[in-house]
Amino acid sequence: MIELVEPSADQRALFDGLAQFYAYDFSEMTDNPINPDGRYGSHQWVAETWAAQDRFIRLIMYGDEAAGFAIVQLVSEGHFDMEQFFVMRKFRRSGVGRVAARMLFLEFSGHWTAEQITNNVSAQLFWREVINEFTAGAYEDTMGEDPMQSFVT
Repeated sequence: MIELVEPSADQRALFDGLAQFYAYDFSEMTDNPINPDGRYGSHQWVAETWAAQDRFIRLIMYGDEAAGFAIVQLVSEGHFDMEQFFVMRKFRRSGVGRVAARMLFLEFSGHWTAEQITNNVSAQLFWREVINEFTAGAYEDTMGEDPMQSFVT
């Protein structure tokens, strides 16, 4: 059973841990260095995201196990951006991410954008497939600095 959970204060450490895995995965595309303490510099980002009024964090749970997280940004009234989306490797290609994305689109109804960095080809394929399926092809795919899909839920 896949569930989206708004994290409580006592789940902040879980979110921080997942953010470390996310930063690690992303390091192969962004060349982010590891800090001398053996961690990626996500503590500041986690603190800012946790406190931001325009961001909605959701833990992606598969039963009792954390499978990843999503951060949805409120860009303006009724306009949302998939700021970050992370599924742990053991849950990839299992449908967990696809279901979680659809659940987010339904929870935050309105205009959406989802942007991927240019060299993250697997994310581009994932979002194009998920958004195409969700919208029955009614989305716009643009290439600015990075690829981005726009659609309405």
